[in-house]
Amino acid sequence: MRTLRSLRRPLRWIGFLGLAFVVVLALLALAIAAAPFPALQVEGAQAARSVQGVFHVHAEKSHDGFGTLEEAAAEAKALGNRFLVLTEHNTLRPSAPRVVDGVLVIPGIEISSAHGHVIAVHPLEAPADHGRAVLASIREAGGVSVLAHPVNLRRPWTGPYPGTFDGFEALSLDSALRTSLAEEWGRIALAAVAIAGDDRKAGAILMGRPADALARYDEESAARRVSLLCGVDAHGRPPYRTSFAALALHVELDDAALRAWGGDPLKDAAAVVAAIREGATYCSVPAFGDASSFRFGAEDGAIFAEVQQPDSTLVIHRGGVEVARSRGPRIAIPRQPGIYRAEVLVDPGFPYGKDRLWITTSSLRIR
Repeated sequence: MRTLRSLRRPLRWIGFLGLAFVVVLALLALAIAAAPFPALQVEGAQAARSVQGVFHVHAEKSHDGFGTLEEAAAEAKALGNRFLVLTEHNTLRPSAPRVVDGVLVIPGIEISSAHGHVIAVHPLEAPADHGRAVLASIREAGGVSVLAHPVNLRRPWTGPYPGTFDGFEALSLDSALRTSLAEEWGRIALAAVAIAGDDRKAGAILMGRPADALARYDEESAARRVSLLCGVDAHGRPPYRTSFAALALHVELDDAALRAWGGDPLKDAAAVVAAIREGATYCSVPAFGDASSFRFGAEDGAIFAEVQQPDSTLVIHRGGVEVARSRGPRIAIPRQPGIYRAEVLVDPGFPYGKDRLWITTSSLRIR
């Protein structure tokens, strides 16, 4: 009896602490649910010259897929996306572009090759070689090749780099997750609580600025045109909207392609593929705000970047080195020969933190 009495007090304390922990987690989840989504209100979206979509999505035909194509398309549409690049593992599906629930589905395939994972976007047929000649095989099949999560703690690209692929998945939700698991347990814990509070915010909590991947991209684009892409690597678990709110791919189209959008799935898919091939892309974190007003280019003797969010910080890199930084909504520097890339940083507040990467672009080559 004396032993039981001596145990009651510590057991009561353990129960009290456990209850307090649960209450704190519940309050944190409620606070995350109450935070605005998107975090920032951005003006000028009606002037958009890009089309927003999601890249690197798996569904029921992948061995590790936990959702259907119809579910993925519905969640993509709910977050304002107009296309979805489906990349089932080692299986080309669908065989041709088609519209599902108002969202253009562009066929692709994620290939587990000898050098790592690579994505073939809109090939005319499944690439014949999944080994060391996979990139050449994608080109022969008429597709665009994109290195999937090439700077990754578990599945990096180990093959040749120079002159062999069209796109580089510099922003990867899978890579962000693995980096957080290895280095930032606090961020993982906060993202886990966000799943219970508002799962649209969980993926964005994990997305930091992938300095190593961006540096590798800058090295590659120094020699030739390479498109920067962002892959959600969504599998339906966690929910598709968790992934889709973390990263969006914007493809910049000309006026004719924008006016014609929605008329013909084959032409729309061809326009997206052409934009990827030509490096006319940028990436954003939708949970932070609508990035469709963003512009980056060269005009009137200047290199400029602008977005209708005055509280943003715009950064211009030249040759992989930061050369200018200014508060929004616009930054401009004298035009000189070189290779430029722009980034936009924001302070989206709770639960994301400060100085978060919101937008980053493909390289702009000025000769």
